[in-house]
Amino acid sequence: MRTWDDSGLASNDSDGAGSRKPFMFGSAIVRSILALFGIGVAGLLLAVLALNRPTGSGARDVVIHKGMTAIQIGELLQREGVIRSPRLLVLFSLFEGTSGRLKAGIHRFPENLSTWEVLKKLAVSKDEFRSVTLPEGMTLARTLLLVATELNLDHQKMRQLATDPGYCRRLGVVAENLEGYLFPETYEIPLLMDEDRVIRMLVGHFFTVFESRMEERARQIGMSVREVVTLASIIEGEALLDRERATISAVYHNRLRLGMFLQADPTIQYVIEDGPRRLFYKDYMIDSPYNTYRHRGLPPGPVLNPGATSLRAALYPADVDYLYFVARGDGSHVFSRTAREHEEAKRKTRLARRRSWRRS
Repeated sequence: MRTWDDSGLASNDSDGAGSRKPFMFGSAIVRSILALFGIGVAGLLLAVLALNRPTGSGARDVVIHKGMTAIQIGELLQREGVIRSPRLLVLFSLFEGTSGRLKAGIHRFPENLSTWEVLKKLAVSKDEFRSVTLPEGMTLARTLLLVATELNLDHQKMRQLATDPGYCRRLGVVAENLEGYLFPETYEIPLLMDEDRVIRMLVGHFFTVFESRMEERARQIGMSVREVVTLASIIEGEALLDRERATISAVYHNRLRLGMFLQADPTIQYVIEDGPRRLFYKDYMIDSPYNTYRHRGLPPGPVLNPGATSLRAALYPADVDYLYFVARGDGSHVFSRTAREHEEAKRKTRLARRRSWRRS
């Protein structure tokens, strides 16, 4: 009997089974990981396919502004109902290498386009543009005239649209007109745009700038968006130096809190027919709800189109207790806490101006 051989064989069999157990266990882990990975990939693909589907919202004409990033374009297209996910558009654009080369202009998107098909359309150049600069501080009337002249549009039609309360409400502005909402900026405007589309572009840009955080801040300080725009328009009319805007804002916030007259000259300039010009005593006596020398609180609405800096100043006034300010004549102001200080500041600024005139 060859017992040594049998025991040797038995021993080898036992060792072989024991060495395969870790291998089998490791293989099971690998298979599980691969299965989970496959499920994850499948889930991701299903999510991409779902988000890539057309929205079913119908055909849309969308203006893509020069300088917009892929994510900004995606968010705009989502708001317009063209695509489901801005991030998917960005992902596709990175995959295609077109992220920084999406074309500005008026893009017409037929209904039932997938996000991938939308991206392909965005890569195609569109209409010719004209650069139009709207300065801060222009009234609605002057802004409309400038835009109509620059783009050869119907000024009368633009004025009718901008002063139609129903049209204003459709653009998200609950007011009698669009004063304060044609945002000052340099625009690249497609030459094929009509009066309605141009106005929608300007107002749309206002709501892009006045973002949700600013709306939340307005609620925190107890103001509506319209009240913020109204106050910002007064600040815009008063301030020449950016560093003073928050301080001027604080003066008006303090006066509103104390129930004082705002006594803001830009509100008078708004109601006189031949402004802006030097104001006289008779101008301050004009009977108008916009006359903040005769009516307390904010005027009924904005008196011009404020820029982003004045909007922020209206929302974030400086932490000061000033109630008065007077212009020095060089663009800056002297701020005072009391009426006595203010009268003394006015006396000194008048004296300084006279000396300056004599030297000149």
